[in-house]
Amino acid sequence: MDNPLVLYEVKEQIAYITLNRPEKRNALNNDLSIELGKTWKRFEQDSDARVAILSGAGDAFCGGADVTRGEGELTLEALYQAFAPNGTTLLKPVVGAVHGFAVGAGYGLAIRSCDLTIAAEDTRFGFPEPRVGTVGGIIEYLPYMPFKISLEFHLTGWMMSAHRAYEVGLVNKVVPKAELMDEAARWAERLKKNAPLVMRVIKYSHYKAMDTIANRSRLEFEAFIQPVRQSQDRLEGSRAFFEKREPRFEGK
Repeated sequence: MDNPLVLYEVKEQIAYITLNRPEKRNALNNDLSIELGKTWKRFEQDSDARVAILSGAGDAFCGGADVTRGEGELTLEALYQAFAPNGTTLLKPVVGAVHGFAVGAGYGLAIRSCDLTIAAEDTRFGFPEPRVGTVGGIIEYLPYMPFKISLEFHLTGWMMSAHRAYEVGLVNKVVPKAELMDEAARWAERLKKNAPLVMRVIKYSHYKAMDTIANRSRLEFEAFIQPVRQSQDRLEGSRAFFEKREPRFEGK
């Protein structure tokens, strides 16, 4: 591809994975989601790579799911491929280098697809789903913050600064933007020198403990998702977004 949606380069056992749709703030459409899914498999199977750094090209890490008209409907099947299968088929460590916006599905990539997350000071995290009337997932995000803070963040749709994210345990470190990639590389350098088999055990154990809750609730949760995605409120949320006005939700 002349302009690949995901860049992949290995340097000294570190795989640099870069979302490469900067003109859309790396928003996830079907093509980018599917390509990212392929990249996670490539990284796990790459004998030359021991650790990965996930980042985004341009002025944002990831602006979430692409809702641009004319881009086609982003399916849940495609969206789910974007997220790293951590703890199951992906057991190598992933470090996130996050800047700008990490909202919606982009927020999910920053915390769920990255085992360790380094955030630039300009980063803003957000979960705007209640404001746009749709949702693709939530259960997999819940273990990362204290209960009350998590409810505040997800229910209100208010943005969270990088420093607040650090305070509540959402990210591991906050650095000036100019130092972001160097700091992520420093963490990756440490990880690549550790025993790979031991790190696989540690990563598997942590995600297995989390997935016990998520898997138990997945079927029930999916029963809620489809009515939301087929609702009139979802259409109203989309219209309001493009018309730059407050949505008028009716709960149906």
